[in-house]
Amino acid sequence: MKPSFMKDSLPFKNNLYSMKNLFKTVLFAALGAIVFVSCNKKDDYDYEGEALKVDRYIDSLLRAEKIKIDEYMSENSDVTWIADTLTYPFYFLDKKTPRGIHYAILNEATDDSYEYKFNSSNNPIAPEWKLKYNVHLLTGGDAVQSDLEGGKYNMSNPNTPNPFTEAWIISLFPSQNKVNGNIIPYKGLTEKGQKKGSKIRVIVPSLYAYGSLAKKADGKVFLKDIPANSPLVYEFDIMEIQ
Repeated sequence: MKPSFMKDSLPFKNNLYSMKNLFKTVLFAALGAIVFVSCNKKDDYDYEGEALKVDRYIDSLLRAEKIKIDEYMSENSDVTWIADTLTYPFYFLDKKTPRGIHYAILNEATDDSYEYKFNSSNNPIAPEWKLKYNVHLLTGGDAVQSDLEGGKYNMSNPNTPNPFTEAWIISLFPSQNKVNGNIIPYKGLTEKGQKKGSKIRVIVPSLYAYGSLAKKADGKVFLKDIPANSPLVYEFDIMEIQ
């Protein structure tokens, strides 16, 4: 059986909804060859050792992609880049490594009335956004994903378009939730999250996008190929939220 330290411990397990197809293998895909087995007859599998390998791999990935992201920001200094202050939640590696995310506020909200809601487990309840967005590789070129007209997106509704990655959650949702006057941290970048009129540009390491999974252009969700292990630049322009 799966040991207790692995139960409900994966960083993408309970983000918003079941996310059955969204992030269920993101952490494992990052490794490719390292697999956590769920059952071992002799019960002598080194779960903690393998988990430590995962932590070390992610640490090396974030540090390697930091170099590329720093170069991108240096070459695109027309905006004020803000460094994310959160660190990656390693489970066995005794180290504090920044998530490696940077963002720029392009427009402040014009309507601040919407309040993001959370359930009893401190998971946010997905609103419906009407927004424009585009996604680029650090190397530039045409957008690999985009909606320049402005469509409706709801992470809990399977009938709406599904370009979602962890980057959407981090970019759009708030950094905290208040429960009975107590502030509960969440994974968003800004205190109140993105609201009507907000426009934000976000650079994320590949871990928060598609990881080691290469994506082929399909003319729908993917306009251009996304190579494996690609940090991405997201831009969101919020038109409505409810």
